Amino acid sequence: MKLRVQHENGLIEILTLDGHWEIVEGTTLDRIRSDRGIEHFFTKDGFYDGWGSGLGEESGARADEIVSAMEQKREFDRD
Repeated sequence: MKLRVQHENGLIEILTLDGHWEIVEGTTLDRIRSDRGIEHFFTKDGFYDGWGSGLGEESGARADEIVSAMEQKREFDRD
């Protein structure tokens, strides 16, 4: 499946998604996470914020802790 996404700066990107994905709602960022450990992040307004990988190597709880810390840092950086 191809998904057209837009960054806050207007840049358009096409994501190619295959396999199984789940939607995870965060405090400041939401994400879709694949069964292979790749995550795509989105702002609460729906803009694409980038991707990350390798979190699948951690336990689910540890991955959530890492993402939570990333979200807190992003909130702090915006203030």
